[in-house]
Amino acid sequence: MRFIVAVTAGTDDPTRATLGMIAANVAKQQGHDVTVWLQGEAVNIANRNVYDKIVGHNMPAMKDIVDSLVSEGVPFWACEACAKGRDVGEHNFLPNAEMAGMGQYVQAVADFDRSMSF
Repeated sequence: MRFIVAVTAGTDDPTRATLGMIAANVAKQQGHDVTVWLQGEAVNIANRNVYDKIVGHNMPAMKDIVDSLVSEGVPFWACEACAKGRDVGEHNFLPNAEMAGMGQYVQAVADFDRSMSF
């Protein structure tokens, strides 16, 4: 199956942000095709200088989860407007991160088999 996992929390709610990344990681480990959509504060997860500092309450390390997703080639789509507003972009992106627009996300929701939101 193809999943798009939408995450809206980041530095503002590290527990919810971590739960979204865990869901994406579990889906990938189960053999599914996964894309992560980051919007709002979640775009900081795509920032290689910030993601490892996001620590959820009683959660596994964000760094380990994201590093696993990156090593598996999971794409991270950062909402372009959200990322630009938070100085996140090519100069500090994770290897699998790229800018994406709302149209790309909406089309993925229509095309993919499942969508999860955090």
